[in-house]
Amino acid sequence: MHIKMILIIFFIFTSVYSKEIGIYEQQEVSIDTSLKFTNEYNQIKSLKEIINNKPTILTINYFNCPTLCSPLLYEVADVVQNLGLDPAKDFNIITLSIEKNDTFVHAKTTKDRILKTFKKPFQANAWTFLTSKNQANIDTLTNSVGFKYERRVKDGVVDYLHPAAIIVLTPSGKVSRYLNGIKYLPFDLKLAIFEASDEKTRPTIANTLLYCFAYDAESKTYLFKAEKIVGGLIFLIVLTFFIYLVRTGRKKDLE
Repeated sequence: MHIKMILIIFFIFTSVYSKEIGIYEQQEVSIDTSLKFTNEYNQIKSLKEIINNKPTILTINYFNCPTLCSPLLYEVADVVQNLGLDPAKDFNIITLSIEKNDTFVHAKTTKDRILKTFKKPFQANAWTFLTSKNQANIDTLTNSVGFKYERRVKDGVVDYLHPAAIIVLTPSGKVSRYLNGIKYLPFDLKLAIFEASDEKTRPTIANTLLYCFAYDAESKTYLFKAEKIVGGLIFLIVLTFFIYLVRTGRKKDLE
C-alpha cells in the first residue's frame, strides 16, 4: 500500500514539473525571419529586415516588468559599449515584448530610458524594440528559440514568469549561442557575435537561470515564485523515501 501511494505521488510530481519554464537550448534552429512586428516608431518590419544579414542579439522581455527585465537591458547596454565593435555595422540588437498589450509607445519609452544610460555614442537604429498584437507571432519566435514563459493575470494585474537570457542569432537567423542570467562578459558576447557572423553555433557555458517575480495582490508586492524549487525538493524527498521503502522491504523479504 505504501509503495503504491509513493508511486502515485511520484507520477503526479513528474507530470507537474515536466513542463518547466526556462530556456530550452535549440542551437542550429532557424527562426522565421518573415515574421512581422511593430517597432518603436510604429513601423511594421519583418525580422529579416531588422537583422539585415548581421549577427543579432535577441532579448525577450516585457516593458512593464518589475524585476529582471530592466537589469537585463541595462546590462546589455553596458556590455555592448565595451565590445570594441561598431553597432549597426557589426551587430544588431532586438528586444521583443512578450506582452501583446505593449505598444510602440511602451517600446519607445523603454528604448529612450535604456539609451540614456550610454556613456559612449551609440547608433540608435542598432537596437530595435518590438511589439505585436499577434500572439501567434510572439509564440512562434519564442518557441523557435526555446524561450518558455508563463503569463499570469491576478486582480487585473499581468505579470510573467520567465527566464533571463540573451540569444545570439546568425545573419541568416539561426540560433547560435545562449548567454544565461543578467551578467555578461564582453569577451563572451564578442566571441559569440564573431562566431555567429560565421554561421557557427556553440553550446552554452553556464546554465544559471533567473526568473521573474510574481505579483501578490494582497501585499501589493512582487514575490519570488518558489514552486519550482519546492517542487524539486518534494520530488527528491519522495523519491528518497520510495527508495528507502523498497530497500527495507527487500531486507524483510530476505529475513
